[in-house]
Amino acid sequence: MELKNEWIQEDDVYENPLLKITLNGLKYYGILLYKTQPLKKLNCFRGVVFTASMLAFNVTQYIDLYQVWGNIGDMTANAATTLLFTTTIVRIFHFYGNRTRFNNAIKYADEGVQHVLRFGMPAEKAIFWQNVKYMQRLTAVFWICALVTANTMCIYALIQYLSNTVEEPATILRSWYPAENMEKHFLVLYCIQLYIMYVGQLIVPCWHVFMVSLMVYVRTSLMILNHKLAHMDEYVASGMRSGRKPQVVKDPTEESYATRRELIIECIQQQRKVYGYTIELEDLIKGAVFMDFVVFSVLLCALLFEASVTDSMVQIFIDISYILTMTAILFLYYWHANEMQHQANLLSKSTFMSDWYNYPRVVNRHLITLICYCNRPLTMKAFFLPMSLDTFIAILRASYSYFTILKQAAD
Repeated sequence: MELKNEWIQEDDVYENPLLKITLNGLKYYGILLYKTQPLKKLNCFRGVVFTASMLAFNVTQYIDLYQVWGNIGDMTANAATTLLFTTTIVRIFHFYGNRTRFNNAIKYADEGVQHVLRFGMPAEKAIFWQNVKYMQRLTAVFWICALVTANTMCIYALIQYLSNTVEEPATILRSWYPAENMEKHFLVLYCIQLYIMYVGQLIVPCWHVFMVSLMVYVRTSLMILNHKLAHMDEYVASGMRSGRKPQVVKDPTEESYATRRELIIECIQQQRKVYGYTIELEDLIKGAVFMDFVVFSVLLCALLFEASVTDSMVQIFIDISYILTMTAILFLYYWHANEMQHQANLLSKSTFMSDWYNYPRVVNRHLITLICYCNRPLTMKAFFLPMSLDTFIAILRASYSYFTILKQAAD
């Protein structure tokens, strides 16, 4: 699956109800462009500036981390945002390097959505819109969680400075800057970090919701396929063939068997396409998800430690919100990978729910072929690491174990 250029060719993709919000966010950031977009070079330049800013700031965070190395409190205060920015920057560069493949994945999902909206049965459209509403609620909750966390950090740092409640003004994020008098240069540093925070607030939720939207599309396709297999009689009675307009059934026996055979072949082809798309999606995200597996345990550990040693209730609220946001990122990937596997496992059962015992032998042969295809497990992996709820729980357990060890060392 490859495109001939690195841009989305149709603006209609941005009106896809399943992908609309997140694609518009990525378009505004400047890393996702469509062919007829006005001022395309300017938008691309904005994306380069945003990415370069985050990269430069992340370098200063690592300089600060090196300077405070050995001080557990300062290291944990630095580590959470440093690691989050690092994983985000890696994802952005990965997108730049694989823009054609990502655009191809978007177009494939959009074509599938348009096919359902144009030719799908009412039940198929109901399944689709049910998933659209689910994705909209998920997006709203995740964005609220991320924005509350980030903006509370921004406001809290400014309040501390204005109220003079701390000896040294607290900036939004821990980072090194060539400034000896922190109080004198506070407003400059604050504005720089405020800019970086808002760039991060734009790209982090947009990126994760974007990838989860593609995973939800796979789940939606499998749910529709399960419905089609379990209610094959309804499709035969309506004369539906290969997603096209209803055909008139002339012979109640031979014509209906031909319709069933064509419908089963269509399901086999659709199942193979969904599995192929899932493999492509897995290949695009496995590196980033594996990095999250390694990094997020340390990140959550750092946030837990910071929350345990601070006396400020506002800082505790920020840390808890941060922990919830980071946990939500992990949960979104592992939960939906688990959902995809669950829906794929139901295909054989859905096939058996049809009235196969009334089919002739030639039709049942196709059913057996379909069941054999459906028995192949659909498990997404981050290299050797299976993406499932068990892995998600293992990450949380590891984070708490690291926290207890760190707490004992600090005490």
